[in-house]
Amino acid sequence: MDLSVTLSGQTHDLTLKNPILTASGTFGYGLEFATYGDLASLGGMVVKGLSLQAREGNPTPPIVETTAGVLNEGVLQNDGVDVFCVQKLPMLPWQETPVIANIYAASVEDFGQLAARLNDEEGVAALEVNVSCPNVREGGIAFGQDPRMLAQVTSAVRGA
Repeated sequence: MDLSVTLSGQTHDLTLKNPILTASGTFGYGLEFATYGDLASLGGMVVKGLSLQAREGNPTPPIVETTAGVLNEGVLQNDGVDVFCVQKLPMLPWQETPVIANIYAASVEDFGQLAARLNDEEGVAALEVNVSCPNVREGGIAFGQDPRMLAQVTSAVRGA
């Protein structure tokens, strides 16, 4: 049975072997889940939010179970885009499963720089632009709530 899905883009299409994608805020860099199953069987992997520089985040554990569910307060902790590209991305099965990089920035210019850095990175099939994170003071949800700012971010990413 063919479960493939094609996502149409302006410059190219991205075909996934199935519609199962991981969620960026819950799947880390993907490597953390390799012992639980074959990462290459996924339709795509959306890795955790990447910023230009490493971001420390909150103390661990960033995820806490409560009687009402789970609270996630990771606040976009990450090793930075260069460390991801050099150390993490080569370990992922990007040849079989598209890797989608979630990018986060505090300014329009930084979004453009991130997109430019990842544009020609072999192994990154697409970008997910994080403009909705409510857990940070700078950037995050501020871009997603203002159509003009969102247009600027989109323009900067597409331009890169």
